[in-house]
Order: sequence, then structure tokens, then C-alpha cells
Amino acid sequence: MHQRLLITALLVACWLVAGWGESARAAYTVERVVGGLNQPVGMVQAPGDNNSLYIVERSDTGNQLGRIRKFDMQTQTFSTFLDVAGSINSDGGLLGLTFNPDYQTNGLFYTTSNNNGTNALDEYKVVSGAPVLQRRLLQYQNLNNVFHTINQVHFRPNGNNNELFVTMGDGGTQADEAGFNPALIESPSSVYGKMLRFDLTASFPTPATDATHAGVSVALTGLRNPFRSGFDRQTGDFYIGDVGFNTAEEVNYVPSSFFANPANPPLNFGWTSREGTIATTQPGVGGPGSPGDLNPIFDYAHYSNPLPHPTQLIGSSITGGYVYRGPVAELQGRYFFSDFSNGNVYSGNFDTSTPTANYNGTNLTGLTNHTTAFETAIGGGANIQFVTSFGEDNAGNLYIVKFGNAFFPALGQGEIFRIVPAAAINVTVNRDTGAITLTNNTTAAVNLTSLTINSPFGAINPTALTPITGHYDSTGNGSVDGNNPWQITSAAGNNLTFTEVTTGDAGTLGVGQQIVLSAGGGWLKSPMQDLAISLVVNGSPLATTVAYAGNGGHAFNRSDLNFNGTLTAADWAVFLTGAYTNLSGLSKAESYAFGDLDGDGDSDFVDFRLFKQDYDAVNGVGAFVVMSGIVPEPSATVLICVACMAATLFVRSSHTSATQRWVTVAATRQLC
Repeated sequence: MHQRLLITALLVACWLVAGWGESARAAYTVERVVGGLNQPVGMVQAPGDNNSLYIVERSDTGNQLGRIRKFDMQTQTFSTFLDVAGSINSDGGLLGLTFNPDYQTNGLFYTTSNNNGTNALDEYKVVSGAPVLQRRLLQYQNLNNVFHTINQVHFRPNGNNNELFVTMGDGGTQADEAGFNPALIESPSSVYGKMLRFDLTASFPTPATDATHAGVSVALTGLRNPFRSGFDRQTGDFYIGDVGFNTAEEVNYVPSSFFANPANPPLNFGWTSREGTIATTQPGVGGPGSPGDLNPIFDYAHYSNPLPHPTQLIGSSITGGYVYRGPVAELQGRYFFSDFSNGNVYSGNFDTSTPTANYNGTNLTGLTNHTTAFETAIGGGANIQFVTSFGEDNAGNLYIVKFGNAFFPALGQGEIFRIVPAAAINVTVNRDTGAITLTNNTTAAVNLTSLTINSPFGAINPTALTPITGHYDSTGNGSVDGNNPWQITSAAGNNLTFTEVTTGDAGTLGVGQQIVLSAGGGWLKSPMQDLAISLVVNGSPLATTVAYAGNGGHAFNRSDLNFNGTLTAADWAVFLTGAYTNLSGLSKAESYAFGDLDGDGDSDFVDFRLFKQDYDAVNGVGAFVVMSGIVPEPSATVLICVACMAATLFVRSSHTSATQRWVTVAATRQLC
């Protein structure tokens, strides 16, 4: 995405087959957080909102400039946070997002975008729940096409909350093309190839167009295409992944002490005079660089190695990342990055006490290729490739943002993965069968006094559970508690919470012991994956991690009502049989199976419109009309009659009782 297409296409197949990857580790795992995204290019969390991810998508179903979607990780649902209309062209679109550290009180956030060559930095404020554009702080034209555009926007950790930093590329003209002007990168007044500092207390009656505007200053220069950068949330140090020209990719480093004094002169990383640790090899482009230029702390080669040191990997388009500061101890302090072309994720250590004069492109040590281990941990045939960004949440967990399965992928292929600590107690839910399995993966036996299953969406089917009570206690096989019976304390038929406790002392779940809490049907199928299981161990709660398997490694898409992994006419038949039926008394998971797509307790015209929208999103605009043979927006009365005609085809899932089926069909007929 951020290298010329020709070069990338040639290099995608030239990645290094590395024998220096990691093996599977017990200390952490990698999970798929969300899929089905439309060319995602970034992800952040808002201060004070630990349950949501704000995902920047480059494209949407209307092929517009892009949008920011808010993803609720508890309910697994999306809402549109910001939608920006405009055209897409190559690297254009929404590119970056950050929230003001005081967002919870001032509602401010900032975006970067490129619309047909026009780069922009915009300030928004959430007013009455909706983003409102406050001012455009920067606007300038790319020099050629829309490569090497404005990029990422940052606030400095524990810094001045009125100080905003923005990175931008050199404008897009390739160094071997006529019209390329190195003087623009070196010029202290231009914006090209820079990192700019914005004083948000300054007035911007009109957008800045260069670095001479009041409140704008140059922090860094000599950059080519700083595609993704990040502050170390713990130290305030800054790392940049700078995409190379024909020869090398590089990681640049800036210590936090530099940013502490805004009066410091800009640091220069040497483009266009050089690329990484070597002079630019293109004739007539540059030279060896100036004495004050900073070497990268790490660089690697494209083809054969022209670097003054052995290249540790081969690629052609770096995606910068972050220093890991999450809960996994063994990853602490490792800098993560990727290469968009070779499809791998790497990390290494950098000794920040290294003198600047000793930066030589080899300072990142202990380099590890995580790709195979990460993909194995995710499972379901996961393929981490075309990484456009990394992200962090408020707890420091690291996320990997996948653009899709190609250089410019079809919509719906984007995914986000997260590195998390390996749980002591793991729970697996099979999407295809609804089976629930609990395994003790600790190194010691666990003494249990209680087990609770929760689902706010009501996805628990108590009649299909195989609890400890009567199965793994003294009245069953005694494999968990051989001397005491357990008892179920939750209300009968409760789809939201299931709880059971021992009637005596604690039971024991041995090392590696596995218990099947449901052989099938214990989880009610739906797009929502909110099942949570907790244990009480000697009076204290012990959380578990719930992972889902089946359906090709993906959650069910909304409107896939027969849960076969695709959205077809068969799902429309299921929807019709439940349209305008009486769903009172059912949980959201149960009513979803009857076509209640919005979770409001009925299947009505609003749900019809959602089904039509989902069907067209998967099968193409107009596909629903062709499939159904009805007008694009039928009236509620027409939809009721269509549902009546389909009542004789009524088929329900196995967890719906015969009485429920009869009542629902009768209610449908009564409407006709």
C-alpha cells in the first residue's frame, strides 16, 4: 500500500524463509479480535473507554473515502463513529486517528486523510454524541499521485496535551522521476518528509499549508515515507518505520529527551541523500549525507545486500509499530514491526542507552520472526499478512491490523489480532456444534467451589449443559469432586447466567484436566461471542479466557441465520418464517434465530432492512432484490403477508421446543 505497486508485486514472493522464528509459548497467545473489516489502516482506544476499539477503515461498501467504526468488544457489535464522504485513489483515504488525552472531558479527536491528493489534519469534537468538525489545522497537496502522504498523528505520553505531532511523507514523486525535488525535504519551511509539532492553543483561522504558520514547527526531517510510528507509552521514546526507495527499509529512533524541549533544532534522518545506512544508489539523487544526519537503529535490504552489514531479513515495505508494554512479561521492551510485502511480523530489543554515534543499522538485537507462531496460536487457517498498522489499548495490549488478503483487497477481508497472556484456565466454544470445553492449562491443580457461565446476549442453553452437578461430582463420576454433590443455584431456564456451587469443601481440577461443559448446544449460535466463564477458587474469583473455534475461524456474520458460514437465499427463508412473530420471553440469542437482528425483541421491518443490507453487502448491491423477487423497500404489510405465505416452511433450530414452534406459527397466521 505504501510502496510502488510494481516494486511490491515483484517483492511479495521474495521474502526470506527464516529459520529463526519462535516456537509456541505458554506465556502468551494471539487471538482474532474482529474480522470482516473493509481495508482497515489503524486502531486505537479512547481514553476512559476500555471496552471499545475505534477502527479506521480506508474504504466502505460505497467505495467512499472511509470511516471510523466503533467496535464494542463485549457485545461484538459495530456502530459508525465518523463517516467521511469523498473519493478513493491509491493510498488515499482516512489514514490516522488519535484522541486527545483529555477526551472524556473535552471530546476532542484528530484525523489525518488524503482525498485525491489533498492531505489534511482535522480536529473534531464530539457534541451531543456526534463528531463535529472544529477546524482544519493543516492542508497541502501531494507532489505527485497519492503515495507518501500525510500519515500518523500522536500525542506524547505524559507530555503536553496541547502539543500534537504529525508525520508526513516526501510527497510521492519517486526519486528517479523527473520533477523530484530534494530541496523540499531539506527546506525548513516545507511539510514534506517531516514530523511537525502543532501547538493546539494557537489560532488556525485558515489551515496551515507549510511549516511557517504560527503554532507549527518542524521536529524531524529527512523522512521518505514514515509509514507508522509510535511513542513508547512507558518512556516517551519515539520509533519510526520509514519505507525505503530501492535498497533498504529502516527503523529510526528519537529519545524522549529530545521532545522535552520544543526549541531543539530538528533531527535529520538523511533522506534524500541516503537510504538507511548507505548513500542513495540512484544516480543524481543524493550523496553520502551530512555529518549531522542520524543513522537508523535498524535497516534491512530489498534484494541483494548493499548494506555495510549482513541483512537480517529481506523485504520491501516496512510497517512501523510499538514497543510492547502490555501484561506479557517476556515481551516487555521489544519493538514490534512488520513488512507489508513479505507478510511477516518481527520484534527485537534496542538498548536505549546506546550513544547516537553508535547507531549503525544493527542495534536492534534478538530479532524474532513471530509469524508462524502467531498464526498457529490464532488457528482456523489464520494468515497474518499485509499489515497496515499496529495498535495499543489502554492496558498496553498490542494489536495487529491486517489490511486484507491482497495489495488492494476486496472488502470484508480485514482483521485485527491481539497478543494476550495465555489463560490459566482455557475455555473453547465450538461455533459449529455449540460445545463448551474447559481445560486446566496451569502447572498446578485448581480447587473449585463455584462455576458461573454468563452471557448478556442470552446465549446459554441450560438444558444442553453438562455441569459439574450430577456429572463430575460425587453423584456423577466424581472426577472433579468425589466426596460432595454440587447444586445448581441459578434459576431454571436462565439463558443469561448459569451458576453451580459445591455443597461441601472444594473440588479439584487437576493439571491438564478437561471437562466437557456441553457436548453440543450449550452455546446458542449467534454473531455475538460474549460467553464468559468464571470459577471461584478458595473464595476468590478466577477468570478464564474463552476462545471460539469452528466456522473457518470467524464469528458468524449477522443474518447468517442457518449458521452455515455464508449468506444465501436459505437465510432469507429462515428470516421469513420468523417475521412478525411473537418473540416475547425469549433471550436475544433465541430471538435472533427468529430474525430479530437488532435485538429489540421482535422481527419486524427494521430487521428486514438490516437483512437486506447485509445480503447486498456480501452478494453485491441489488442482489437481494434479484434473490427475493420483491421490491427494494416493501411496506410492513407486504412483508407480513410474505411471512404468512412462508409459515408452512417454518423450521427452527434444535433448541426451540415444539410448543414454541406451534405458538410462533399460530401467531404468524393470526397476523394475516
